[in-house]
Amino acid sequence: MADIHVVIDSTANIAAETLAQYPNLHVVSLKVILGKQEWLETKLPPEEMFRLVAREGGHPTTSQPAIGDFLTVFEPLVKANKEIIVITLAGALSGTAQGARLAARMIGKSNIQIIDSGTTASGIVHLAEAALQLVKAGQRMEQIVQHLQAMIQATHTMFVPGNLDYLHKGGRIGGAAALFGTILQIKPVLYLVDGKVTVLDKVRTRPKAITRMLDELRRYPKLARVGIVHHDSVIEAEALSCQIRELYTYTSISITTIGAVLCAHLGPGIIGLVFQEEL
Repeated sequence: MADIHVVIDSTANIAAETLAQYPNLHVVSLKVILGKQEWLETKLPPEEMFRLVAREGGHPTTSQPAIGDFLTVFEPLVKANKEIIVITLAGALSGTAQGARLAARMIGKSNIQIIDSGTTASGIVHLAEAALQLVKAGQRMEQIVQHLQAMIQATHTMFVPGNLDYLHKGGRIGGAAALFGTILQIKPVLYLVDGKVTVLDKVRTRPKAITRMLDELRRYPKLARVGIVHHDSVIEAEALSCQIRELYTYTSISITTIGAVLCAHLGPGIIGLVFQEEL
């Protein structure tokens, strides 16, 4: 077994086959809450969450992993003298990174590195896969962390929500912006800047919003990878992939779905891009 293990959170929505491929890869789950019920994100598909919302009403909320959830993963690895790299979603969006830091502090070992990805979804997956490949190549922990930090600086995240209701109710976008979008039927293109949600642009239709994301992508001459993330938008995602392939012939392009936690904040029909410039 590898001496360096990688821990990610469940917003990565990593494929089961990828998780099975790496015995030194672990997932700590965030939680989804609706009314008095609570689920681990890893146990609640977004479609089921939206069915529950339609049937029971209310709005889903989310919570970060408990410190004990991190300790459950950390403790046996530390006892086995393993080093640990933890990659979490953007700290400005969740307290997950801080919870991991507190858990590492409780253990009192210096062989646990917490990395705020500044992104989420496939962005975390890209970082985890890079770390795992470097572990396999025999790189030291310090070298791997340095490489991941460079990747984070070169990574960009933007998305188009299906509607603003979930963002507004979840408190991830201001009330005025939500009202503006509702009245004028404006579709915002949202961007993560320092891990915080900002408005990149506002356009009139969803196709124009997706085109605006593509226009923003064109600003970067060389990309190492592009992740198209979505919920229930397969046709749009595939069409976007074809357009990106025409622009970046040799760039790695993936299409993945997002999990229940992100859907709880972004709503049904979200589509986005997580892309990394060449280092």
